[in-house]
Amino acid sequence: MNSIPGIWDVGPHVPIHVESSWQEFVREADGSVVTDLVSEPRSFENADFLFPQHGVVAELKEVETEFSRSPAIASGFDALMGRAVANSEWRPPIFGGKYPDWFARDFVRLFRPPLSRILKKANRQIRETKAHFGITSSTGLLLLVNDGFTSLEPHFVRSLACGLLTTSYSSIDCLLYLTVNRYVEIAGSNTPILLVAPTYSDRVSDSFVEFVESLCLKWADYLQSKIGPFTERGEIPSSALHTGTRAIVLPGEQRG
Repeated sequence: MNSIPGIWDVGPHVPIHVESSWQEFVREADGSVVTDLVSEPRSFENADFLFPQHGVVAELKEVETEFSRSPAIASGFDALMGRAVANSEWRPPIFGGKYPDWFARDFVRLFRPPLSRILKKANRQIRETKAHFGITSSTGLLLLVNDGFTSLEPHFVRSLACGLLTTSYSSIDCLLYLTVNRYVEIAGSNTPILLVAPTYSDRVSDSFVEFVESLCLKWADYLQSKIGPFTERGEIPSSALHTGTRAIVLPGEQRG
């Protein structure tokens, strides 16, 4: 990636404000910001956006916290290392060994509680907003922007969130996983990209899928209007998130 001019010294683009950008974009995309429609005091815990022509309610959640630095995650990691060390035959990778087969799986599970809290609140906001506007269709959309959490590869974060959604939070019918200011590298490619990866529940209609796919394309156009053509920065893939992805951490930053 050092062959891409500027990618490691000044960064891919000047960061844009995620919330205000999505508010502007939604208004341009024939949607509404819920706080524009329902003034204070509101009698329900509102989601962020409404697309009235499609009966879609969307909530924006931006992950800005490096969860791995929390005391709970640190304690959990220490416990995992204790289990590994308890095996008298185990050697750490630096000495030519490898982590036990269960280690990666259990490490990823450490991040379930903080991610679950995000999903739980979003689910409640979508549910209450749909009830307020009398929407009964399976059209709840979570816009999950991850620009700050780099401890897990993006495909692990998305997979973990989708796993949680299969058993809980039934008001979220589509998880749209995005990066806005955080570029990602894909195995086998030297082109940094931004991610837009929708995942749907089996409850949704074809028309809802068409709406989300169209929204992804419109978001790509909007984002290019703000940060310039992607060219060397790569295109935004609207397909499912592939394995082998890794968040790009620039000089001066610290991966969690």
